[in-house]
Amino acid sequence: MSVGARSSLRGALLAGLAAGAVKAAITLPLVGRYGWHRDELYFLAAAKHPSLGYVDFPPVTAWVGWLVQATAGDSLVALRLTSLAAIVFVSLMVRELGGRRGAQLGAALAFALTPYVLTASAIYHTTWLDLLAWSALLYVLLRVLGRPEPRLWPLAGVLAGVALETKYTVGALLIALLFGLLLTPSRRLLATRGPWLAAAIAALILLPNLVWQAVHGWPSWEFFPSQHSATVADGTRVDFVTEHLVFFGASLVVAVVGVIWLWRRPILRPLALIPVIVAVLFVFEGGRAYYPIPAYTLPIAAGAIAIEGWLRRSRPLRLGAVGALALCQLALVVYAIPQVVPVRSTAEFARSPSSAVDIFSEEIGWPELVAQTTGAWNRLTPAERADAVILTGNYGEAGAISLFGPAKGLPQPLSGHLSWQYWHPRRMPQRHAVVAGWSPQGLNWACESWSFVRQISNSWDMANEESSYFIATCHLRRPVGELWNKGIARNNL
Repeated sequence: MSVGARSSLRGALLAGLAAGAVKAAITLPLVGRYGWHRDELYFLAAAKHPSLGYVDFPPVTAWVGWLVQATAGDSLVALRLTSLAAIVFVSLMVRELGGRRGAQLGAALAFALTPYVLTASAIYHTTWLDLLAWSALLYVLLRVLGRPEPRLWPLAGVLAGVALETKYTVGALLIALLFGLLLTPSRRLLATRGPWLAAAIAALILLPNLVWQAVHGWPSWEFFPSQHSATVADGTRVDFVTEHLVFFGASLVVAVVGVIWLWRRPILRPLALIPVIVAVLFVFEGGRAYYPIPAYTLPIAAGAIAIEGWLRRSRPLRLGAVGALALCQLALVVYAIPQVVPVRSTAEFARSPSSAVDIFSEEIGWPELVAQTTGAWNRLTPAERADAVILTGNYGEAGAISLFGPAKGLPQPLSGHLSWQYWHPRRMPQRHAVVAGWSPQGLNWACESWSFVRQISNSWDMANEESSYFIATCHLRRPVGELWNKGIARNNL
């Protein structure tokens, strides 16, 4: 049995686009104000080195970056615009569940105007492509189970495979789907070929990445423990819940209402369990607070339908509750905008207490770092420069020098950090280096002698990750190529 009559597809698309336009009106006028984030510099470099795999992320993010670069060049704004598409799937889910135009627009706005989604325009990242992949997959699963439309299982498999090639965290959604089917009458579907065909297709799409991992010695398995340790160190489970509320605000109440609404419809019970199971998995696994949020797109859609029904009945108590939720969400958005949209000038932001906010503090100072590295490079004699490389300590420094350095006459940098360890010439015979971002211990290990040049700084004297490092010149103990796999290349953060 279908879950309900559906309105026009065109109307649902327009509702999603309208909500996206509201978000764009808030965020796009200032997109790119502070510059490139360290992660974006890394993804841009990866886009210039298309591959079937990378140390710390699957390949879709790099390939999307490659496509953007091929059409728009090294455009930060174009990269960040890729974050808008997921909002449309929320309104399409409302349509699929039988919701009217008001519910479609309300759900899309309730999702678009969360601090989590507003942040999407602040950085090009695997997180936002992951959100799009989850949303598309949940929409197709809704059609498979809700209409029902089993012929779409292969499409679900394709989307699951693409999602796995976007961010491995989608594994939590797939686990939740399996348990959702097992724990409800829909378990009978596991006796049909559809789910298993989807699983086979997803595995086939993931296979090239697995081959790349095997050929390179499974570097992602070495990387994950360091990432997990850093994630756990960032906060407790109480912090997880608190940040969760801040990321989603009153829209979380809409999602809870949506879970209940879905559960009351037997054919949709597996989908009702998905956000619950995903959230529990990430709480106990120690993931970041925003990891489960893509699973809330469908509950937001269902919750909007329930609330639309309440409003039609015009009961004062329910109307008041909905109005209070809307006001709470509006207040949160007003509070959050300075944290997730660069509304202040760089100088004002640098002076503010929120300059410790990672997403913006790590966008500031890259041109200065490149200029300072150029100064160190120019200190080398012509003979030394002919036998020299630029070595950086992390992917942000390498990405900045790769992007801004050629205009200043710098060679392409080398770095052993994560996937940068593979992007180097076959032969590396150099014995001199300008080193940016290494520790004294690292310099003592690699250099026969080294000379401090300067501390890395920016025009606003703002502390960020780079300000604790310095730039040095170095005479290496052995050629770069001989040192590379003995201590320069690394798979940990």
